[in-house]
Amino acid sequence: MHTNKIEIMENYPVPKAILLLAFPSMLAMLVQIIYGLTDTFFIARTGNADMVAAITFAMPIVMVFQAVGNIFAVGGASYLSRKLGEHDFKEVKKASSTCFYLSVILGICLTISFWLFIDKIVRWFGATQGTFEYTKEYLIVMSSMSFIPILQVTLSGLIRSEGATKHAMIGILLGTGANIIMDYLFIFRMGMGIKGAAIATLIGNMIGVVYYLFYFIREKSFLSLNFRYFKPDKEMIYNVLAIGIPSSLSALIMGFSNILTNNIGSVYGENVIAANGIQMRLMSVIFFLIMGLAQGYQPFAGYNFGAKNFKRLISSFKITMLYGSCLAIVATVLLYFFSYQAMSLFIDNPEVIQIGQLMLHAFLWAIPFLGIQFTITMTFQATGRAIVAMFLVLGRQLFFFIPLLLILNHYFTFKGYIYAQPIADLVTTAISVLLSIYFVRDLHKLNKHTSENKKTVL
Repeated sequence: MHTNKIEIMENYPVPKAILLLAFPSMLAMLVQIIYGLTDTFFIARTGNADMVAAITFAMPIVMVFQAVGNIFAVGGASYLSRKLGEHDFKEVKKASSTCFYLSVILGICLTISFWLFIDKIVRWFGATQGTFEYTKEYLIVMSSMSFIPILQVTLSGLIRSEGATKHAMIGILLGTGANIIMDYLFIFRMGMGIKGAAIATLIGNMIGVVYYLFYFIREKSFLSLNFRYFKPDKEMIYNVLAIGIPSSLSALIMGFSNILTNNIGSVYGENVIAANGIQMRLMSVIFFLIMGLAQGYQPFAGYNFGAKNFKRLISSFKITMLYGSCLAIVATVLLYFFSYQAMSLFIDNPEVIQIGQLMLHAFLWAIPFLGIQFTITMTFQATGRAIVAMFLVLGRQLFFFIPLLLILNHYFTFKGYIYAQPIADLVTTAISVLLSIYFVRDLHKLNKHTSENKKTVL
C-alpha cells in the first residue's frame, strides 16, 4: 500500500496518475450533491411546508461543520502532501494526529455552545414562529455530536492528502447511502419527521467516519491517529491554518453571497428566485466536477513540490489545466444546446425556464475558464503559498462577486444581476493566470537549479 502510493506520485505517467487520483474525487463531489438534497427530498414528501422551511433555516449548521472540517481537510492535506514528498514521515504522523484531535476538540466546543444558546441560535438562523420548534429539533440532534460531521470532512481530506482518493470517495458513498436508507425508514416508515431526518444525517456521517477510522486501523497509511503523535507545534499549526482558514471562510462567504443574491433577486419576483435556485443546482454539478478534478491533483502537486520534483509538478499543472478546460468546454457546449431541457428537469413553468436559460447563457462566458482558475488556486494551496491562495479563494466571492453584484445590479438592473458572477469568475481567472506566470517561472528556475546540483553531485 505504501509502495503503491509512492509509485503513483513519483513514477506513474503524469496523465495517468492525475486521472487515477481525480476520478474518485470527482465522483465523491457528485455524491455530495445528492447528500445535500437527501433530507429536503424526503421531508418534502411529507407535505409539511414548515418542516421543509425548517430544513432550509437549519442549513447554516451544516455550513459551520463544513467550514470547521475544511480547516483541517484543506490546510492539513496541503501540509501533509508536502511532508510526504519530503519523506518526513514522523511529521506526517504528528500532523495527521493533531488535525484529528483538534477536530474533535472543536466539535465538542461547538456542541456545548449550541446547547447553551440553542434558542438564540435558532432565532439567528431566521426561524419563524411556525418553524421554530422544527428547526430547534433538527439542530439539537445535529449539534449533539458536532465532532462527527466535522470529522467526516477532516478525515476525508487527510486521507486524500496521501493519494488515497478512492478511500475518501468510499467513505462519502457509504455515508450517503446510509443517509438515504435511514431517511426512508425514519421519516416514512416510523413517522419521525424532521427529527428522523437529523438522526439519519448523523448516522450517515458516523458510518463515513467509521470507514475512515478502519482505514487508519489497518495500518496501511503513512498517517496516524495515535494520541502519542498529538504534538502541535507553531510551524505545523501555522501551515495548516494559513491554508485551511481561508478555505473555511470561503464556504461561509459563499453562503452569505447566496443569501444576498436571493435578497436582491426577490425584487424581480419569485420566478427569478426559482430560476436562480435551479441554475445554481445545475452549475454546482459543473463546479463540483472540476473541483473534484483539482482536489485529486492536489496531493500529487503537494507531494512533488515537497520532493523537489519540479519538472513533474509543472507537467501535472499543465495536464490538470488541460483536463479541467476540456471538461469545462464540454459542459459549456451541453448547456448551450440543452439549457431548456436542463431547466425542464426541475420545473415545468415556462417563465421560470426562460429566465433560467438567460442565467445559464450568461454563465457560459465564464465556464470554459473554470478549469484554469481551480487548477491554479489548488496549486497555490498544495504548495503552501498561503497569501496568494487566500486572496484567490476569498477573492472570487468576497472581493469580486459581491461588489460586482451590488454595482452591476444598481446600474444595469436584471442584466447586471445575472452577469455579476460570470464577470467575477473571469476577473478571478485573469488574476490567477497573472499570478501563476510568475509562480511557474520560479518553478522552472528551481527545476534548473535542482538539475544542475544533481549533475554536480554525479
